[in-house]
Amino acid sequence: MLIPNLITIMQLVLSIEYSFSFKKFKHTQLTYYKAADSVSFRDFNKLTSYDIYVAGETKTIDIPRSVANLNEIVNWKVVNLRRNQLMFVHKNKPQILIDRKKIEDMEFSGKLSGSIIAFGDNEALHVPTIFNPNLTEPVPEWNYIELLYFDDRNEKVSVLRSLPMLKDDWKFIKEWKMTDYIHFDDKLYLLIKRSIWNENTANVTQEISIIRLCLDKGSELISSAVEIRYKRPEFQTNQITGAIFVHLTFYKPEKILLLITKEASNKSLIHTRYFIDHFVSLFDETGRGCASGANNYTLMRYHLRSEVRSCQKTTYKNCSSNENIVPSVELNFSKILDYHFIFAYGTSIHPAIEDDYNNYINETHFCHQTIGYKQICIEIHQNLNYDSSIQNVEVFVSGYPYYRLHLFYNSVRLNESRRCQQKQNTFLACYKSGEPYAKDLQLHHYLNHRPFGFFRVSKVANYITGITYSYCVDYFSCIQCMMYGLSMNCIWSNSICTEDEQNATKAVNYCFKVDRISPLMFNSSLPETLTIEFDKPLELNASQEYLVIKAGPHNHCTNIKPNQNGSIFNCSMRLSESGKFKISVSIQNYRYADTISLSALSTEKVDIVAPEVDYLPIVILLFLGLLLISFLLLGFAKRNKLQLKNFKKFSISRKKRGFFETKSAVTRVQAQILPSNMNTINDSTIQTRPSSKLNKSWSTMPSVSQQLYLSKLE
Repeated sequence: MLIPNLITIMQLVLSIEYSFSFKKFKHTQLTYYKAADSVSFRDFNKLTSYDIYVAGETKTIDIPRSVANLNEIVNWKVVNLRRNQLMFVHKNKPQILIDRKKIEDMEFSGKLSGSIIAFGDNEALHVPTIFNPNLTEPVPEWNYIELLYFDDRNEKVSVLRSLPMLKDDWKFIKEWKMTDYIHFDDKLYLLIKRSIWNENTANVTQEISIIRLCLDKGSELISSAVEIRYKRPEFQTNQITGAIFVHLTFYKPEKILLLITKEASNKSLIHTRYFIDHFVSLFDETGRGCASGANNYTLMRYHLRSEVRSCQKTTYKNCSSNENIVPSVELNFSKILDYHFIFAYGTSIHPAIEDDYNNYINETHFCHQTIGYKQICIEIHQNLNYDSSIQNVEVFVSGYPYYRLHLFYNSVRLNESRRCQQKQNTFLACYKSGEPYAKDLQLHHYLNHRPFGFFRVSKVANYITGITYSYCVDYFSCIQCMMYGLSMNCIWSNSICTEDEQNATKAVNYCFKVDRISPLMFNSSLPETLTIEFDKPLELNASQEYLVIKAGPHNHCTNIKPNQNGSIFNCSMRLSESGKFKISVSIQNYRYADTISLSALSTEKVDIVAPEVDYLPIVILLFLGLLLISFLLLGFAKRNKLQLKNFKKFSISRKKRGFFETKSAVTRVQAQILPSNMNTINDSTIQTRPSSKLNKSWSTMPSVSQQLYLSKLE
């Protein structure tokens, strides 16, 4: 027992010595799949008070109109929640709001040109937009993906990790743009539209790529990248003007499809649904296929340069690239179906976004019929099939237990916009905005967290137009209403879920109670099975909710199992502390940041006699462990001192030759992205990152030998 524990301690020390990582976080129910907007309003009548959301946390901050206009603030991509040093990106510039009085630019040696996804802990992912139609050499060189650190003390932004271009990628990449993203189950999926020049065939290929990153890798998430890509004939003959994820959360397993808008040569718009079956498993299959050395798998860097090369054969490990940086494979869509955005004057009933349907269109009517349903016809008021510059499509989804798909067809002319909603097994119902004509609205529906709803903002004037939804009416049980709805002012009363802003938190013995427990005595010689009988069956969602049962602070129940109707549960009591305790049962959700735990306490107490513990081996183990850690730290300190001395010599010699210059801490690592004429890794590179951002990894802990960073090749 002693030796394995010492080995574990040593592994921990080795793995966290110099690990960088943003803290682990949970998103809220409304942002679990996507958190596109940082700013919303608690009160639409008080438009100088803003709710700022970053990585599962929200703070209310008052910002005077003299500091910034409303139509600017709602577009801030905020990366931290310090009221007096609020950092954000606006119009591709990193900025900081100081004491809520003045805005200053932050220093950044690179260039921001694309989407920002905030992770909290002052870190954010940046996916640059690359537009290089003439294939000219860029200055500075671009990164395809980069993890940024925002330093509020020094008002600087630096690149922690990156997926850089090869030296002459500019000869091949005409366009690279992230059009959408989703995240769930600790994974982030980036939807990339790109155009690649093929030197061999002398033509341009327009394609769609989906890149998966593993959030549980912390700051090493870029090293976990895997991509699947799609190339279709219609992508080559039409210009892709929009591509978004449609995630249908009310299916098990969840359905994912892409809604892609293409502009034909006559400027008409074509909306098409591209279905992807078994979406989640495709990325691990790609990683495994690449590691096997199979011919149809390659690396993204080879594909971008139209090189026919295979991956390096190696052992596959989930969410780890090993020697293969960004495994890549071309796939076919599972199904392809058209979709029509043709609206009536008021309410329009459209086929469900996932359904196949037959359609008929003439000058006055649009008719559609889904198999098993009668034909539905609407009188055409708007056929928005032209001019993609003044309109776009957006999707918002929510998961358990609210289960909704919200689709927005945005137009700069408000009276032409539509907001649509779909539940499971229903049509997509679209509604015309009741607001008067407007022509300066931004082409975006902003998510409002509390109250739940959406709003749009004028480009010039400081006004908003929005709609809120009654969230509580869709919760059908006390557990759902209280656990998920309390953050939205929902309360369970008279067997219905209603909204009450003055409600008090009622989380104990409210939705369920413990009627009986047995046995009432536990010791090491008696059976350890505890039986709990509740006043009603507990209807739990196994993929979302779990039970925590314990007696006192230290006696936990494991192996929890319900009977057939869910009113009686059995579990195995682990005895750690003696005494008389009530049994505490709590229902918890592990996914969302804004849920509460519901609990019940037994009226009876159990008498526990825990076995006595011999503490001498534990004391010896701790002493030996601390001794070993001390030796390891001394060894690390000596090694690092030697490395620093050697690096200074190396740095001086490099500077004399004019190779590089840096102001912050640097780490010499093996380059993992190679020129096309190299077969093995045989060079090294320099990567800069802030020396102040040294934290322990909260998640996976790779060995020191595996901590290689993606960086630019000189």
